[in-house]
Amino acid sequence: MSGQDAVLRSVLEVLADIIPGAPVLHADTDLLTTGLLDSLGIVTAINRLEQQHDVQLPPEALNPDTFARPAALAAVLADAARQSRS
Repeated sequence: MSGQDAVLRSVLEVLADIIPGAPVLHADTDLLTTGLLDSLGIVTAINRLEQQHDVQLPPEALNPDTFARPAALAAVLADAARQSRS
């Protein structure tokens, strides 16, 4: 499993834990327009993922595009992790 795949799996697990009803999620699941993820869910996801991966998402990444789909969030998280190691 690649690092990106591991990050995506982590994102999917966190989201499944915080979204009521634990829906089946995929990399391309629309989180915002479907209402699966609201503002409290976004804050909770940020907190858990930053702690889990020991990174801080940059302020410019805190926008709707980042949280629209699990794959987008995983990409931003993986990029933040790469930058924190360099």
